[in-house]
Amino acid sequence: MGHSLGGTLKLDGEQIDFSNGIGYIETDRGRSFPSAYLWTQCVWDGTDQGSLMLAIATIQLPVGSFTGCVCSIFYRGQEYRLATYRGVRIETWSSSRAVICQGKYRLEVELLNERRQALHAPIEGRMERTVHESLCAKVRYRFWHGKDLLFQHTNKNASFEYSSTD
Repeated sequence: MGHSLGGTLKLDGEQIDFSNGIGYIETDRGRSFPSAYLWTQCVWDGTDQGSLMLAIATIQLPVGSFTGCVCSIFYRGQEYRLATYRGVRIETWSSSRAVICQGKYRLEVELLNERRQALHAPIEGRMERTVHESLCAKVRYRFWHGKDLLFQHTNKNASFEYSSTD
C-alpha cells in the first residue's frame, strides 16, 4: 500500500525518473466485478506520510446480496482496519462520497475532481462490462477518532472508481 520505487522509464524519448518514489500494487481476483462498488486509493509522503484504500461493494449471493466494506489506513506508522467483519457501518456511499464508521473511527471521502478512463471489466469471466476509473482524481480524505481529527488530506493524484449496474 506504499512501497519505495527506484529506476527510470523511457517513454516517447523522454526519460522519467522514479528515484525515491512511492508505489502501490493491488490484486483483483474473481470472475466478475460486484454489481455496484466504490474504490479509492491514495498514497502520500512528507511528514504525515500515509496510505489508504477503501472498497465498498454490493455482493450478489445465490440468495440475495449484501453490501460490505474493507478499508486499510496506514498513518504515522500505525495501521487502522475498518471492515464489515469488524463491525463497520456504511453511513453513505455514492459516485462522489463515502462515509464509514467503526467504533469511534470515522472516515469521510469526497471526490472533488476526476478524469475518468474507460476500463473493461469481467462479467462471469468475459470482459463485457465497461467501468470508468480515475487514476488521477482529486479526493479529500478526513479521518476521525471521536471528536479528534487525526488527519485531513486532499490529493490530486488519488484513484477513485464508482460503478453501478442499476
